[in-house]
Amino acid sequence: MARAYEISVWKPHVGKRSAFLKSWAEVSAIFKDNGVSDILVLNGHAGKDVGNIVIIQTFKSLTDNGAVNDAIGESAAMKAWMEKNKDLDSAVMISHDLYSEEA
Repeated sequence: MARAYEISVWKPHVGKRSAFLKSWAEVSAIFKDNGVSDILVLNGHAGKDVGNIVIIQTFKSLTDNGAVNDAIGESAAMKAWMEKNKDLDSAVMISHDLYSEEA
């Protein structure tokens, strides 16, 4: 099976970049505990994503992506994080897409 990738682009609010990255580090740990294979956090330096944060999550397959996302949704740690951070407003999501490798 071909690997799958969720690619999200975030635009941090002015003065909130470090708050977003701190919260993302917490979320990333929860995601990895629930089966995300790898996570890359990239800073946009040229083109349409200058100043944005691009996050690439890797999954074993599209099927794995669905199973892992279900697990994250049911995760006690994720529910607790969401409750604790319900008022956090550090960035806006620009896009969120799912890709798979060509065979």
